[in-house]
Amino acid sequence: MLRTILAALIVCLALVGGAATALYLYNRPTELRVAVAQGAQDYRLLTAAAQAFSHQHEPVRLKVVPVADSAAAAAALEQGSVDLAVARSDALPPSAQAIVVLHRNAAVLVAPSGSKIKRVADLRGKKIGVVQEIVSGRGNVRLLETILAQYDIPEQGFATVTLQPAEVEAALKARKVDAVFLVAVPQIGSASEIIHQIVAGAGKPPVFLPVSEAQAIAKRYPTLESTEIVHGAFGGDPPRPDKALETTSVAVLLVARASIPASVAGEATRQFLTHRSTIAALAPIANNIEAPSTDKNAAVPAHQGAIDFIDGNERGFFDKYSDFIYLGAMLASLLGSAAAALASRMRTKTHEQSEQLIERLLEILPAARAAQDFAELDSYERELDQALVSSVADLRLRNMDGTALHVVSLALDQARLAIQERRRTLCETKSEGSVTPFKSIRIAE
Repeated sequence: MLRTILAALIVCLALVGGAATALYLYNRPTELRVAVAQGAQDYRLLTAAAQAFSHQHEPVRLKVVPVADSAAAAAALEQGSVDLAVARSDALPPSAQAIVVLHRNAAVLVAPSGSKIKRVADLRGKKIGVVQEIVSGRGNVRLLETILAQYDIPEQGFATVTLQPAEVEAALKARKVDAVFLVAVPQIGSASEIIHQIVAGAGKPPVFLPVSEAQAIAKRYPTLESTEIVHGAFGGDPPRPDKALETTSVAVLLVARASIPASVAGEATRQFLTHRSTIAALAPIANNIEAPSTDKNAAVPAHQGAIDFIDGNERGFFDKYSDFIYLGAMLASLLGSAAAALASRMRTKTHEQSEQLIERLLEILPAARAAQDFAELDSYERELDQALVSSVADLRLRNMDGTALHVVSLALDQARLAIQERRRTLCETKSEGSVTPFKSIRIAE
């Protein structure tokens, strides 16, 4: 019985330990490696997000992996060396799936005041300064080529000069460039500063060139979108631009590999959207974070985890593991039933053996009282000794209940007492039989 109890206790402890281990693994934070171009505003954004998630003890944490540019980030994602990457919608790796939209950058073409350039088609044969945060980046140049191709201006029909944001004013004053092309969020970041440099270089408001065919470009290149730069988006007096401006935009996305579990991807989407204001305190551009499109026909497919979260179909702990919990409960029930059946069988076996022992002791009791010689008594006594040894050595007999143990003890005592009394009786009888009877001797007279 004791062994059964110990076995049942071990099984229970194993089940509790397994449940505790599963709960620990479920609640343990998941670290995702994210590749982002070092030195860009997105690097500051992801660093701020990593700090916010760690401070809030969120289940998904970020480890920022700096790379040379967005192309290197996309390559790292494709090679599997990172879990996430920051990439533009017009330069996504084939297997990328969107977690969140970090921000949408508008393409801005602007010429200094007094320039003869009034529309995009006037850029033919001109030198265009392409503002690029990362020197090695080529994303903005490719986007400019796409836009100008809409106006039948081939790559050979214009020249580009890569500029850092701080170099714009000097390049215009030295007439190194005829116009400036930047891709940025109009209201946040360096866009307003660049426009201010263009104004400072000429002393008058610049000329903004609308991309009037932005919708046609978006139809041709689904990863691009048509957008509108609102009146006064870049500040100033008079407001810049002086009227709403249609142009092309490109989305900057946080993308993941499809192999990332849906639960992890959905949790990452939730954290970015939930802690948007917290992240924005360190990186203001985070105010532009938004959910990706869940449309099946979207140019950039969303990760299934992000879709589940946005559509409210994410599965909780019991939803995901209900089958395992159900099977575990069935297994525990079967184990419990088996243990109970085994314990019952052992109790039955113990009861049968104790009954057999008691019956034999009760048989020895009258037999000892009727024994005819010492050899028979010795045999009964040896049997009693063997019964005592068996009851102590046999685990099942040691687990007898109190009543059975009392009966066995009483039967043993009575049997030994009967043997002792019969032995004494036989001894007395033998002594009497060994005395020579007295015979009288007659003397002859």
